[in-house]
Amino acid sequence: MKPWIAPALVWLTIQGTGPVLAQASPRSADLGKLSRSLESVVARVGPAVVQIRVTAYGPVAGASGQSALVGPQRSTGSGVILSRDGFIVTNAHVIEGGRRFTVVIPRPAVAGVPSRSSLPPVSQEVPATLVGTDRETDLAVLKVDLTDLPFARLGNSDSLTAGQVVLAFGSPFGLASSVTMGVISAVGRQLRDEDRMIYIQTDTPINPGNSG
Repeated sequence: MKPWIAPALVWLTIQGTGPVLAQASPRSADLGKLSRSLESVVARVGPAVVQIRVTAYGPVAGASGQSALVGPQRSTGSGVILSRDGFIVTNAHVIEGGRRFTVVIPRPAVAGVPSRSSLPPVSQEVPATLVGTDRETDLAVLKVDLTDLPFARLGNSDSLTAGQVVLAFGSPFGLASSVTMGVISAVGRQLRDEDRMIYIQTDTPINPGNSG
C-alpha cells in the first residue's frame, strides 16, 4: 500500500512579544498545552528517526536516450532506530533491490542540546547492512555498527481508536527530519476481503520518502 496524499503543513506557534495586556482565554491556554505536547513528542521521537539512502544497479539512459547501460540508481526512505546497538526497521520496498545502504542519523550540533537553527540539522552518515526482510508485512531490518543510539519504543496498535491525534516522522522528498500531523481515520482496514494484512488508516500527510 503506497498512499499518495497532498502535503499539508500547519504550524501552531505561541510566543510572547511584549507585556501581557489581557488574561489568556481558556482556548488559548489549551492550544498552548497542545503545542507543548507536540514539541515534547518530536523531541523524544525525532532523534530516533533516520533517513535511508539506497543504491541499486539497473538500466540507465544512454546518450541516445535508450536504456542500454547499467549504472547506479539511488532512492531514499525513512526508518526508525529500535535499539541502542543499531537495529533499524523500515519498509521492505524501500530497500528492495538495493546493493548499498546508508543511514543518515540526526545529531544535535552540541551533545545534549537540541538544534533550534533554521539551517539543516547536523547528521551522521553510516553504512548499514541488511539483516532481513518480510515482504508480506513490507518490513525490513537494517543494522549499523554503532552503540548508545537514541531509540524509539514500539506502542500497542490495539489501543488505537479513530479520532486520536498522530504524528508522522520521516524524510518526504528527501527532506530529513520532517513531521506532519493528522488523526486516526479508522482501524482494522483491509484493502480486499481476503487480505491477511490489517491496516490503520490515517489522514496524516504521507509523501514519497516517508516510507519506513
